Amino acid sequence: MIIREAEKAGSWYPADAEILERHLQDCLELPIMPEGTAVAAIVPHAGLAYSGPVAGKAYAALVSVKPETVLIFGAVHTMAIKEPAVWAEGEWATPMGNIQVDETLAEHLCHAEICTANNEPHYHDNAIELQMPFIRYCFPRAKIVPIAIPPQPGIEAVGAEIWKVVKHYGKRVVAIGSSDLTHYGASFGFTPAGVGMNALAWAKANDRKLIDLMLAGEAQKIIPAAYTDRSACGSGAIAVTVAYANAAGAKGELLEQTTSYDILPDGLPQHFVGYASVVFYSGVRDFLLIPYN
Repeated sequence: MIIREAEKAGSWYPADAEILERHLQDCLELPIMPEGTAVAAIVPHAGLAYSGPVAGKAYAALVSVKPETVLIFGAVHTMAIKEPAVWAEGEWATPMGNIQVDETLAEHLCHAEICTANNEPHYHDNAIELQMPFIRYCFPRAKIVPIAIPPQPGIEAVGAEIWKVVKHYGKRVVAIGSSDLTHYGASFGFTPAGVGMNALAWAKANDRKLIDLMLAGEAQKIIPAAYTDRSACGSGAIAVTVAYANAAGAKGELLEQTTSYDILPDGLPQHFVGYASVVFYSGVRDFLLIPYN
């Protein structure tokens, strides 16, 4: 069996299961939820101490769905790819136990030529791995389908195609898109507003432009906007998630927008990353229960 090891355990999040569970519980602040069923979410993927409380709000909103399978659309940091790459079999490890891949759904997506089975982009990348502790803790019986999404023009169409498969799959499925927002600072080569509080305000406004596109369902505008504004490392993952939510008839709600500096301030704001938690809700409560043909 192929197992994707928990490579970031002990650095980006605790390697001890009990300590990790306590950290995750602290992150799961239940937001005020709109009417309807949570279909998808966009969450950050930094170290748990930084982005965990932001991501936790989205996971708390998804708990009531009790998903049987979680699709994870991830940013691609480690290598260049041109098409969605799915980890199609085996398991992903966490300190709290392994998570099985939903090999049947992965096979459907590959058979439909929506994704290609390719494990290589998943090694050493944090975008999808940082979701695994939340998934294992919040949905202990759920399976996963991890998909690395490149920021290719037109890739958002994949979201609607995946929804076409999911809506007939006969299981409760939620989709999670993993991306951080503006990476600001000299180490990122990006300081358009200098340093200090003005820089922090500038970065938040830069992020808000992209968030507004998410909330408006403007999937086709997300990758070009993120490229121009340098406002996301996973614009492909965001665009696919928004298109998936659009196809499901779901609308976005912003649960939180913040930065790593706001969470753990240290001196003058000069090096920080933006985070947002967005959940997409559908008014149709039984949309995931249509038998697969």
